[in-house]
Amino acid sequence: MSSPKTRSETQEEEHRGALMAIWAGLVVAALLLVWWLLYAAESDAPDPGQAEPPAAATRAETPSEGERQ
Repeated sequence: MSSPKTRSETQEEEHRGALMAIWAGLVVAALLLVWWLLYAAESDAPDPGQAEPPAAATRAETPSEGERQ
């Protein structure tokens, strides 16, 4: 149950600064997220999670067991 002595009008006024700071923080976080997504979409750098092509595709020929001496 809620308290019978609540005054939501005065509580809202008393907490206005904290509520504005929370909203400002959420707006800043949303702007940073949008900036980061746009930066990542425009970046020409390769994806760090993407592996290099395998070295076997460019390896030099090695003699087989029959050709070794």
